[in-house]
Amino acid sequence: MIKMDILIIDDFFAASTVKKDVEKFVRSIEIANSAEDALIKVRHNKFDLLLLNISSKVFDGCELIQQLKNVCPDIKIITITDQNSRNLELKVRKQGVLFYMIKPFNIKVLKDIVDYISKSKERSQTERLQKFHHELARL
Repeated sequence: MIKMDILIIDDFFAASTVKKDVEKFVRSIEIANSAEDALIKVRHNKFDLLLLNISSKVFDGCELIQQLKNVCPDIKIITITDQNSRNLELKVRKQGVLFYMIKPFNIKVLKDIVDYISKSKERSQTERLQKFHHELARL
């Protein structure tokens, strides 16, 4: 089990399909079907990672990235799209997304990415804790 809390932002059918696969290997997972719902959930919950469909017909995914970053600047985002466009990829990468995945994607690849992000987060926390202990020892 990967210790990650994830929010999927996509239309209901697509999000439900991804949720079934992802919930098998993460601590918790929620769905937001609109930009408004996503912003509310990010404001009121602590998510480690967002899976965002940037080619949604319901909301502008690129605009939503900026709004989400305004609410939670350090939020980790993986974008999902059915549009294989270099310009779109460059645009979202400039906004600080970690990965740009094209549908259909392999769930095993997504699991490996989530696992990598989780381990990076753990290493970062461990390094901060070690630095804190080192600073305390100097006092």
